[in-house]
Amino acid sequence: MKLQLDFTPDISPKKITTGNKITLLGSCFSDEMAGQFEKSGFKVESNHFGTIFHPIALANLFLIEDVNLSIIQRDDLFLSWMAAGSVYGLNKESFFKSLVDLRNELKDSIKKSSFLFVTFGTAYGYEHKEFNTVVANCHKFPSCEFDKILSSIGEMEQSWEMALEKIYEINPEIQVVFTVSPVRHSKDGLVENNRSKARLIEVTNRLTISEKEWYFPSYELVVDVLRDYRFYKEDLVHPTQQAIDFVYYSVEHVFMDSDTREITRQVRKLRELTSHKLLYPESIKSSEFELNTKNKIAKFLAEYPLVNW
Repeated sequence: MKLQLDFTPDISPKKITTGNKITLLGSCFSDEMAGQFEKSGFKVESNHFGTIFHPIALANLFLIEDVNLSIIQRDDLFLSWMAAGSVYGLNKESFFKSLVDLRNELKDSIKKSSFLFVTFGTAYGYEHKEFNTVVANCHKFPSCEFDKILSSIGEMEQSWEMALEKIYEINPEIQVVFTVSPVRHSKDGLVENNRSKARLIEVTNRLTISEKEWYFPSYELVVDVLRDYRFYKEDLVHPTQQAIDFVYYSVEHVFMDSDTREITRQVRKLRELTSHKLLYPESIKSSEFELNTKNKIAKFLAEYPLVNW
């Protein structure tokens, strides 16, 4: 009896190797993948401006030159239309400097990275009437200041074509991987969510036209392969850890050769040893276990010095 459709993602000709740095941008699914890469021994930077779901808001990180134009004040907080709510300040001048620093850190991360993973979450966005573009976050400002829109495929494609030009100016050799988040934006409605995801999938299809861009099917792996609510958390929207692990292991098979995958397996195994909770931490056996673990890690890192521990 066959209980699952056969699906094997295309294998990327460009490989992630031990010692590579990886930058990730986009929805909360980007942060989940960042954590997986980090556990596996890679240098990772994720979402410098916080979690951003909409392609145009993401592209604006590269397209809006003057970040000062994005700063607004709510009560005693200074926030930015270009950033999530986790990015804030209590003084406008220092906050402006923080935004400039974040922009420079993002550019530096891309310059030093071999791969850039970009995860689109939704095509629904909130366009601020004065800022005149889709914002990264509404920051609890009155709804009358925004127009809720379903961005067209052409608008999102054009924004990212321009963003890619900026990215390749920073690092001509970087491999850009587009993916669509499997997280359901159910608050927009299920029909609306599917319309949104369909547009995102088509945008990524249009953007992956050269060997410098790639599409990784995160959405399809969860929605079409796992295909069961048991792979979603209690909110029925966010994938479980098991689903996240499944997608990440598919990432490894697409972007890593067998030697690199073996190194990542050993890294994760060693990390499990360090996180092991000792029942009797003061005992001789526990001390021996900790010393043995430290020796194993030291020996491993001596053999693989490029692993980011």
